[in-house]
Amino acid sequence: MALSKALLSLVLMLVVAALLSTVAYGVIGWKQVMGSIRGLGEFILYHTYNIYDKTWWAGSPEAVTSIIWDYRGVDTVFETIVLYAAITGCLVLWSSLGGYWRKKGGRLTLVVRTATKILFAIILITSFNIALHGYITPGGGFAGGATFAVAPLLLLAAYGIDYLRRRGYRINRSKLIRSVALLLLALIVFIPFWMNGYLLENQAKPYAGFPGYPVYLGPLYIGGSLIYLNVFEFLVVAMEFVIVFIVFTIIWVGEKK
Repeated sequence: MALSKALLSLVLMLVVAALLSTVAYGVIGWKQVMGSIRGLGEFILYHTYNIYDKTWWAGSPEAVTSIIWDYRGVDTVFETIVLYAAITGCLVLWSSLGGYWRKKGGRLTLVVRTATKILFAIILITSFNIALHGYITPGGGFAGGATFAVAPLLLLAAYGIDYLRRRGYRINRSKLIRSVALLLLALIVFIPFWMNGYLLENQAKPYAGFPGYPVYLGPLYIGGSLIYLNVFEFLVVAMEFVIVFIVFTIIWVGEKK
């Protein structure tokens, strides 16, 4: 028994060491020359905390924060607003419409149910648009997934959980979609590393062997790996929200009985 535990601990340590090494090499790179600065690193340093030329500087030595908030702050604010609106809408639906739904014996009025169907279609189209255009406009997979999650929540409030189940929204199915999307997301991240590139590398770099993801899919511009990352993140976030909403609804209905 003691030997088995020792072997298990050794295996876990080797796995952790392998993962850490993979991440380290993926970020640092295979061919990094000590004392040199890559072009991208030089650009970020020059534009985030250049005390000698403040024309474009962000005024912060924390380069990651500078890039996220100063250079792509609109995108970050947009995602925050979308998430806030989604959560606020969920709370309103649970606190008000949910109670009304219980009193009426299973579903809301015909007017509300019809309006829900219309809003459902609008939310789906909007969420897909946010996710698919995240590489050229503010938004992306996270914002699109959070927006999508409001659609099944509307169905929960207007029709009840049985209606949602009949339409194919099930916890196990959502878990499967989430897991597959997460694996595909990881695959897009690691493919450049396996081809002597870097984790999350999109386009070819002179110091890496990865040739880069195609920027065009036929006549369509897709931004290399960006559209794939957005789509898979969209599926992960959307399904996670759906799972949480269904579980909370089951618990809430059970407590009210």
